[in-house]
Amino acid sequence: MSHNPSKIDSMVNNYQQKVTFYEHPIHGEESPVIAVWHDKQQAFETDFYETDDMMNEDYDDYQPIFTGDDCVCFFDLG
Repeated sequence: MSHNPSKIDSMVNNYQQKVTFYEHPIHGEESPVIAVWHDKQQAFETDFYETDDMMNEDYDDYQPIFTGDDCVCFFDLG
């Protein structure tokens, strides 16, 4: 966060976790979106270059979830 990344958007996932999305502070939109859980002080690079898939109601399976030591998408938990 010390590099002052640009905030893209935020959401509350299916597990009621608030996730904030940022562009990579150095590579910008050429890198995947970074998902941040401020309350957990954790940040992870996602596999997505845009937030549409993660935030669209039709794509519940792609919402990022913090599992305690990792960031996964809903469908990865099965």
